[in-house]
Order: sequence, then C-alpha cells, then structure tokens
Amino acid sequence: MEVHLKESERWLRQAEYDLKVAEWNLDGGFHAPAGFWAQQSAAKSLRAFLFLMKEDARETRSVVDLLDRAITYEEGFKEFVERSGRLDLYYKTSRFPDSIPGGIPAEVITVRDAREAIKLASDILELTERKRKDNLPETL
Repeated sequence: MEVHLKESERWLRQAEYDLKVAEWNLDGGFHAPAGFWAQQSAAKSLRAFLFLMKEDARETRSVVDLLDRAITYEEGFKEFVERSGRLDLYYKTSRFPDSIPGGIPAEVITVRDAREAIKLASDILELTERKRKDNLPETL
C-alpha cells in the first residue's frame, strides 16, 4: 500500500477515536474537553484527506487552515468554512483558564457549544471518509 494511503488511514482512525472521546466527554457533562476533542477530530480528518491527496499537513493544527488546503482538492469542504473557526477556538480556550477573561473553560463552554462542535467534526469526518473511499485504488 502506498505510503500516503497508509498515513491517511492512520490519521482517519485517530480522528474517529477522538470523535468518540468528544462524545464521551459530552455524555459525562465535560463540555470544554468535548469541544477540544471535536477540534482534534476535525483537524485529523482533514489531515487524513490531505495525505490522501499526497500532501503532508502535519505542520498545522488549525481546522481553518486545513480546510483552506482541502478545498483546493475538493469543493465539498466549502460548506464547513463559515463554522470552522469556532472549532479552532476550542484548541486553546477549552484547556487553559487564562484563555477566557474572568472565567474558566469548564464554566463558560456550554453543552450547546460541545454539541455543535461534535456535529461539525462528525460532518467533516463523514465527508473525509466518503472522499477517501472515492479515491482508493481498485486493488490495494
């Protein structure tokens, strides 16, 4: 199997795992970590897609940046652009108390925020999986 295909599959498997972690945190009432893990899932999904396109995207963790690059190969990712910035906010603000003036992430990030983040990450993962299947060679 080609190196990029293997790497794509590894990143996609981790994205699926991270999405489950986000959902588990949401179920437990841990909304800030749910937002963080949703962001991680979306970023890793997009990296998986970019590896599939033979592009190494490990130097960035930004969903916005990764989407920008993914769109050059697949316009279907455009539907996520407007909402994707919200995911990047969770990368730091969900973990560090000094990222939110006068509060802490555990008290500020809501169940609604976490649900929206998980839904967006899930949608990005789903499109990535579809595109991966479309781009796999007939025989591996």
